[in-house]
Amino acid sequence: MANIHTPIPSLKLNDGNSIPMLAYGTGTAWYKTGDESELDQTCIDSTKTAIGLGYSHLDGAEVYKTESELGIAIKESGVAREKLYVVTKVITNIADIPTAIRTSLKKLQLDYVDLYVLPFFLPFPELIVFRGR
Repeated sequence: MANIHTPIPSLKLNDGNSIPMLAYGTGTAWYKTGDESELDQTCIDSTKTAIGLGYSHLDGAEVYKTESELGIAIKESGVAREKLYVVTKVITNIADIPTAIRTSLKKLQLDYVDLYVLPFFLPFPELIVFRGR
């Protein structure tokens, strides 16, 4: 495996947190049209390779149906959770955000995500904002 000796730069946000500027995504190429319960080992292995090459920003979404693969890759990578910046998105279950985030966290085998994206404007006053850690 190649070694990347150039670190991936991070962007410092106004709240003091930083986000790596380059991410490895489990969407487009890994998007599942079939049964979500059938794990894609190639997706898991590719994600572990990306982590091994220095990618710390990992991007997923419930609609890709690859959150389980992303979670397994994170677990098997051996990299400490706090060294990673994990993103997931809600689309399919957007009407019930609390249940959607709990479902995503279970599939990811994580206690928190660093960024939870709501890709649509939601006029719901009861929307709960989750902050990890």
